[in-house]
Amino acid sequence: MGAALVALPRVARATGGLDVGGPVKEPAVRILLASGDDVALPKQLDAWYFSWNGRTYRGGFAFVPLPGNRRGLVDVVPLDSYLYGVVSAEVSPAWPAEAQKAQAILARTYVTTKLRPDKPYDVVASTSDQHYGGIQSETVEGRAAVDATAGKFVLYAGATAEVAYSSCCGGRTADSADVWRASVPYLRSFADPHCAGTPEYRWEARFAYGSVQRRLDLPRALRAVELRELGNSERPKQLAFAGDAATIEVKTDAFRAAAGYAVVRSTFLRSVTPAGDELVVAGNGRGHGVGMCQWGAREMAAAGASVADIIAFYFPSTKIV
Repeated sequence: MGAALVALPRVARATGGLDVGGPVKEPAVRILLASGDDVALPKQLDAWYFSWNGRTYRGGFAFVPLPGNRRGLVDVVPLDSYLYGVVSAEVSPAWPAEAQKAQAILARTYVTTKLRPDKPYDVVASTSDQHYGGIQSETVEGRAAVDATAGKFVLYAGATAEVAYSSCCGGRTADSADVWRASVPYLRSFADPHCAGTPEYRWEARFAYGSVQRRLDLPRALRAVELRELGNSERPKQLAFAGDAATIEVKTDAFRAAAGYAVVRSTFLRSVTPAGDELVVAGNGRGHGVGMCQWGAREMAAAGASVADIIAFYFPSTKIV
């Protein structure tokens, strides 16, 4: 994989403690925790842990140069130790074990494709890559999922797959070509009945029209909003805001960014309706919708599906190796 290797004590299964079995070598992951000129200096607690910003992290830390004469704080940690801080930050430890195992395999596969020794870091600690919260994000269940799937990856045609996942697809996964303009054979749009009725499946948001009107230079007097260019994913690529004098088209992802990702939870919109000085937006799902639907995986596992069943459903023609 071309990544640096680090030697740390062998980790005891599902406990996070240290085993007497001797050191093992794993690829090192460099996680960008923060950037800027005023990043506080972490405190190295011992050879395997440090504390920073009220949290404790596995591994060691380093400051790296970033573009614009900035510097970044990175956590350097073995691959599966990184995953300990990811799995339960991404899905609930109360979910069925098979869903957590699927999350562990996908998180491992994802970060492996991001290992870039020629760059100052591999991934960031936020959901821009994968949510990583250090030891405070770890649970016994999450560590067990990582340990139970140790060494397992998703492969396609003999190579590591470019996997993706989001909270809820809203009943239909998104095509990677519609979201990122990159067509991937196993990241196509298809109906997903499993997440129906889950908490993120359908939502409605109401907020002041002026908050997006100013940012996007939309008509002040709004008469209607039309959803346009529904692709294979059934998600509109454009929104047409019709005013008294003109109609302004805006990309749906730009509208979502202006309104706030926590407000407009996805681009899988069903309607955008003017209501006085407000907009009422109705939609499905949460996140980009490409790849595995986390809530769908939960429901599949609750119905008896195995981790292999879950991966095969969301990533057709791939296999776990």
